Amino acid sequence: MSGEVQQGVGMVETSLTSEPPFCDTFERISIDTFPIWALGKKISKEDGIDAMKKYMTSRFWFTYRRDFSPIGGTGPSTDQYWGCMLRCAQMLLGEVLLRRHIGRHFEWDIEKTSDVYEKILQMFFDEKDALYSIHQIAQMGVSEGKEVSEWFGPNTAAQVIKKLTIFDDWSNIAVHVALDNILVKQDALTMATTYPSDDAVKLIMENGLVEKHCTSSIPANGTEWRPLLLMIPLRLGLTSINDCYLPAIQEFFKLPQCVGIIGGKPNLAHYFVGIAGTKLFYLDPHYCRPKTSKFFVEKEQQQSSGDSTPEKVEKIDDNGFHELEDLEPLPSQTSDVYTKMNDSTYHCQMMQWMEYDSIDPSLALALFCETREEFENLCGELQKTTLASSNPPMFEFLEKRPKYLPKFEPYTGVSMKIEMKEFDDIGAANSKIDDDFEVLDVSVEDVETGVEADDVAEDGDSEIVEK
Repeated sequence: MSGEVQQGVGMVETSLTSEPPFCDTFERISIDTFPIWALGKKISKEDGIDAMKKYMTSRFWFTYRRDFSPIGGTGPSTDQYWGCMLRCAQMLLGEVLLRRHIGRHFEWDIEKTSDVYEKILQMFFDEKDALYSIHQIAQMGVSEGKEVSEWFGPNTAAQVIKKLTIFDDWSNIAVHVALDNILVKQDALTMATTYPSDDAVKLIMENGLVEKHCTSSIPANGTEWRPLLLMIPLRLGLTSINDCYLPAIQEFFKLPQCVGIIGGKPNLAHYFVGIAGTKLFYLDPHYCRPKTSKFFVEKEQQQSSGDSTPEKVEKIDDNGFHELEDLEPLPSQTSDVYTKMNDSTYHCQMMQWMEYDSIDPSLALALFCETREEFENLCGELQKTTLASSNPPMFEFLEKRPKYLPKFEPYTGVSMKIEMKEFDDIGAANSKIDDDFEVLDVSVEDVETGVEADDVAEDGDSEIVEK
């Protein structure tokens, strides 16, 4: 049985719920337009569609999960019906971390792994102490005015990513969210040479809200470059995406710094990773599976001497799905006890696409610059090709911040204590969560010192929300 069929059989479960069936959105891919551009990688006709399928399978695939520990202690234990944009944010950030620690265009091999790869993946586990878990993303959303289990738009997801990366010293990534359809080069440079506030990190750790991933001290001289993730929330149309932006989107996926788009179509959020003509390839989080949990059992293993000794292995509590796929598990990085980690549920062996005109106009572009040189090259390419490909351009590029805009204040840490609300009734699914998208105007109260005023004030301008 092929991997595609194996994984497809397990997805039947989703079609039995009120969630839009994963299988219904899958079509046999027949591409007659080449090359395909996927996150800056060119896939030619000679490479074939299988090369694109392999590339997509190598990307992290984070989907709905259930049966994890309640968020905030009393909150929901599944993100089904509300967490699709949060999962898309995880997929985007997972791609960034793969590039940061392993390299561009990572190729996944189920039989081979590394300590670094496993460390990255574990940061996204559905555990309250995992830095980029659904728990941390949902709770950080409270600081953006979103209650736990409330749907995120692309801009809110970008703001939460910006705040969570503060606590990841291992990756040491700076995140700049460009708002008002304007990317100011000077602001991005400021963010890439500004380091998190030690006081803010200490506050969060004291409150026990997040586990800081610290491996070394970081300088605060404002001169050393930090790898920069640029997030550009946009609205490319009123009720539907404007056709004039298609050439610009095509050029966007050619950029070496491209790490995808988070957005979607009415009712659904997706992570877009490539394009061929008018077809956009994406990873879909709308498939709910059990949380992957670890527990150890003894297993008899025959040694070369003929003696049998107990061996501890990790068993995946996934209701038999791992047996259906019959995939080989991965060795973990644990040194004193031999364990196995099955990461097959975090890579999708099916490929999906949709037409450009099906996309909701609210989305967020993402670009990752490992070095200052990459950033300078990106600025040149944006002006020369990407922005010049559409009239009007997707967004405005400025060298310096205009005087009519408020002074840019780089975000260096959370300056508030996040209060978790009690959940009195969380059993009923939100049946309205997959209705049509609409744009909301968000009124803004005074923002505390240390948080960019413009990052919050225009939150509604480029955010998809659901009725």
